Amino acid sequence: MNFDIFLDKLLKNYKTGLFVSVFVLLFIVLFLGNQQLQTGSVVPLGIDFTGGTQAIAEVDGVIDTTLIKKNAEEILGETVIVKKLSGSNTITIESKKEIKKDTLREIAQLSNIEITTSTTHTIGASLGAAFFSQTIKAVLTAYVLMSIIVFLLFRSFVPSIAIILASFADVATAVFGMNLVGINLSMATVAGLLILIGYSIDTDILLSTRVLKRRGEGTVDERIKSSIKTGMTMSLTSIIAMVVLYLVSTSVVLDEIALVIIMGLTADIFYTWLQNVGILKLYTARKFK
Repeated sequence: MNFDIFLDKLLKNYKTGLFVSVFVLLFIVLFLGNQQLQTGSVVPLGIDFTGGTQAIAEVDGVIDTTLIKKNAEEILGETVIVKKLSGSNTITIESKKEIKKDTLREIAQLSNIEITTSTTHTIGASLGAAFFSQTIKAVLTAYVLMSIIVFLLFRSFVPSIAIILASFADVATAVFGMNLVGINLSMATVAGLLILIGYSIDTDILLSTRVLKRRGEGTVDERIKSSIKTGMTMSLTSIIAMVVLYLVSTSVVLDEIALVIIMGLTADIFYTWLQNVGILKLYTARKFK
């Protein structure tokens, strides 16, 4: 199907697209709300915020993360997180309990692997709680400052709210994805979410600027179609860059940041060109009637 024909159908059925996007966002918000009620957090917290120990070990042998996790939990008596770094023989084990060198060797022996090098670092529970409090303040501050700039730029309530809502939807969907793929909230993933906030409003500001501030450049639909082509190019190039980073990286931190941004930018395509377009079409139909 020709892309222009697809865009024409999308703009013709913008109310349906708006309904679908709002329904999906509502489902995600309800899911995260249930997570908050059930666990006390919308996404599982990593040791950066709960306190605990992370052990990083380079090993020889066949790595079976399921077996390692089972043995580690039996020895520590605590739920642990085991990950293998892509493209390497390095594993990480995270636990709320302290992991000593002897314990790590015992886990490796039971899992039929041999540790060549290892490091551990421990964060106290009180320090983790302080980090979490500061992180919440940082995210809220980022949203407040972003909202102020958006309102100053457009000086209109509906377009500004549409941009802020789309950014919130992107972050909420990324957090939803973190729950699905088993990524905990950590310093790394918070950094990814903060980067996503900046990335996500680019396409929304592009769309709103062309639709509302360039009224002499064709019809509303023509300006939206021009925005979609530019915005999709921006989003897809960023997603491809993050996919490459994820594939070539041998760092858990970079892998998690890349995944969070990939999920958020993919959601941004959905919310910008369905939700935000629908809101702007309704707004312009009334304002410029």
